Amino acid sequence: MNNSPKLFLLFSLYFILQCFCFFQSGSYTDIIPYATAELGQSQSHGAWTNGFFFLGQGLGLLMATPLSLRYGRKKTVLFFSSFLAASSLFCAWAPDFYLFLGGRFLQGLSCGLLIINSQSLMFENTPDPWRVFPLMLGAVASVLPFTIGPSLGGYGKEYWGREASSWRYWFYGTALLFVILSFLFHILFKETEAVAKKKPWDWAGFILLFLSLGAAQTIFNMGDDYEWFISPIIKFLFLLGIGCLLSLFVVELNRKNPFIPVRLFLRKNFFIGSLCLTVGFLFFYGLWTTLLVRLQNQNLFPPHRAGTLFVGMALFSTPISFLLPRLAGKMRSPLYAFIVFVLLGVLYTWMGYFDFYQKRWFWMQSPLIFVIQGIALGLFFIPLTNLIISGLCPKNQLQAIELSSSMRIIGQGWASPIIGTILYHRIVFHKMRLDEWLHAGHPYLMEYYSKFKEQGIGREIALKILDQSALSHAFILSLNDAFRFCGIGFLVLSGVILLAKERRDQI
Repeated sequence: MNNSPKLFLLFSLYFILQCFCFFQSGSYTDIIPYATAELGQSQSHGAWTNGFFFLGQGLGLLMATPLSLRYGRKKTVLFFSSFLAASSLFCAWAPDFYLFLGGRFLQGLSCGLLIINSQSLMFENTPDPWRVFPLMLGAVASVLPFTIGPSLGGYGKEYWGREASSWRYWFYGTALLFVILSFLFHILFKETEAVAKKKPWDWAGFILLFLSLGAAQTIFNMGDDYEWFISPIIKFLFLLGIGCLLSLFVVELNRKNPFIPVRLFLRKNFFIGSLCLTVGFLFFYGLWTTLLVRLQNQNLFPPHRAGTLFVGMALFSTPISFLLPRLAGKMRSPLYAFIVFVLLGVLYTWMGYFDFYQKRWFWMQSPLIFVIQGIALGLFFIPLTNLIISGLCPKNQLQAIELSSSMRIIGQGWASPIIGTILYHRIVFHKMRLDEWLHAGHPYLMEYYSKFKEQGIGREIALKILDQSALSHAFILSLNDAFRFCGIGFLVLSGVILLAKERRDQI
């Protein structure tokens, strides 16, 4: 295994697998409008497909270690790599939207298991002097979906196949790739640990967690199409989710080997770190995916052009993510995390003051904005992870990382529906205000109608054109509100981070 070419090949395979596990969300996001349209759904259902993917991925992260201890890491990686290929083919062939949702959930479950277990398998097959490299490569792979991922999916959509169905080729390509990776993993990797004695699976904890998270994901998904406060379906799901969540905590506190180590939430550093990691990344990902999709829906950007705007984020996020794990033990985690959150808070608040006449259209026209976001993205994970595991023994550190990572992934699934719902309500609010201001007797309307009349355009058509212009204006104002909301949220979270104190003693 000390053979350098073979080790380089192992690192390359591991990096490709990690990248494409993460790309199943980042690259797919750029083709959401086309997938939902062909499957016969409105664009408000686009976030459902990523939401259930992240739900599966979050559960997969929690299931990874128990399954690898029962069946061995290599067998687990090979099985779920093949299963990911099969679920990708299922998505490509799915004729129905809800079957497609099921395929996306299975994709996410496989990706979550592969992300954790492939890293553990890579550690076991790597000599001691090189064991930091899997961490560094994994960190880079985790940020690439937000930088080059959209371009990869966008160019695939633009240049593969027919306009109506070319998005399906992304899933065909994924299936072929993971079939090849499964074969190469079988040949090159070896199982270096004996399979541990099987422990009883915590079915009660798993089912309660699935029901509570499934209810929450469905509630957020329905925010664009139903009114949260008056829908009987949402009220039922809310009560179901709360009941299952409370039962989960009661059940898991009394178990010797719980599916969820809920006692970690009693640790202040873990609670603060995981809360800021989850909510902070929810804000970031919600704005990221909303901007990416809305550029296509409202501004009629082709997918590859919309994705290209985000490539500037890779300029600093990639090298920072690659080098930062080496410095992880030397940094003051709360201070670094505080600086990152203040930077994002100021940036998003600034971006929220968009000028309708395009004098200050920073979030689209200035590459500097994406470069700054890339710097913040590269610095985002390591300080918070250090804070989460500070004061914990190695066994509890592994559990804390898996649980906090799962929370972050599940938060990503909530991000797009939450930001989308904010936009939906704010668009209606701003549109009503514009309609109230531009009443029937407004002098501007008479001048507006006369200009169209001179061109031979009737009053009814002119009114439709004006209404469409007002709707576009309302969309811009609502997007401003979303950026300001998230910017203020980051500033509040930066204050919460200061309540934590890094500890060196282990429990």
